[in-house]
Amino acid sequence: MIRRSRGYAPLPVMMSGELKGQVLAVGGELKNTFCIGKNQLLYLSPYVGDMADPRTVAALEESIVRMEELLETEPELAVCDLHPKYNTTIVAEEQGIPVMKIQHHYAHILSCMAENDVPLTEKVIGVSFDGTGYGTDGTIWGGEILLADYHSFRRLGSIYPFLQIGGDASAKEGWRIAVSMINALYPENASEITEKLELCEAQMQKLYLQMAARGINSVVSTSAGRLFDAVSAILGVRRKSSFEGEASTTLQFRAEEYEKHLHSGGTDPVREMEPWLRELQNSAADASRNEKPEESRFYLPTDRLVRMLVELKMSGEDVRRLAYFFHLALAAQIREGCREASRISGVKSCALSGGVFQNRLLLKL
Repeated sequence: MIRRSRGYAPLPVMMSGELKGQVLAVGGELKNTFCIGKNQLLYLSPYVGDMADPRTVAALEESIVRMEELLETEPELAVCDLHPKYNTTIVAEEQGIPVMKIQHHYAHILSCMAENDVPLTEKVIGVSFDGTGYGTDGTIWGGEILLADYHSFRRLGSIYPFLQIGGDASAKEGWRIAVSMINALYPENASEITEKLELCEAQMQKLYLQMAARGINSVVSTSAGRLFDAVSAILGVRRKSSFEGEASTTLQFRAEEYEKHLHSGGTDPVREMEPWLRELQNSAADASRNEKPEESRFYLPTDRLVRMLVELKMSGEDVRRLAYFFHLALAAQIREGCREASRISGVKSCALSGGVFQNRLLLKL
């Protein structure tokens, strides 16, 4: 189950720890669901919707009033996303009670901890992978490895940062992210590569380079969702999405087709990929020896993975095989990231959350 609707909501999530108080959590900006916490009981609302439409905001406000009446609660605190311009932030601030702002990806991990009734004193390694969230540093997060407990978090690692150019359009048009990544990986011959991969015309490529150089409509990003969209565009699966998640889910389906094809022939797809995985691990090890990290966190070498996929695609490799390799390699990088986080922190439990983990294949691998 991905989202609970009427019939399942507002059946509460029950925690066994000693919790006191009444709290309203207004939920996310996209695919909104709010929650009312009453001591150990966390009552999730039915699915409300995306907050871009004023009518949905009104529906959220009305639903909060109804739920508070139903549960006979008077929340003393409103909790919302850290993003200053979200409509949900405005709803929280209009409640007339103190407001607490929580970083988006930390909230993902907290929800996973609560759902699994993790003890109140325990820490977890939180793998929070989704499309977009406002980071504490003002950049876009979305591929994060956090050390978290119920009080605070520390950002231990992330996927390799890239420049997200084009604002909201880049969330729907993965080719924009692909072009940005290729510009960073191949500064000498990026135009030639993007043309060969049929990502965009030379004139658009030139415009993108200018935008990146001047920092126009560009922000540093570690979004795992945008990484999926970029790889989908590079492999020629989907250059852009006509509905949310189309590029990344189609990439998953191509990978699953390849896995099914190999299984039907009696071949283990993971073993079949071992030479490519070793090659990727060797190049990543070389990179870590030669590069100094920009911040006090480690990076999953997703830039090396994209480079390898670009070169294999241009050599004429089967798209389904490359789609499977992407999932397998990313899963391996996440596992190594968790091991590194465990080495740093001593923590042994991992919590996976965020929309990317709706991808059955990635979760299984």
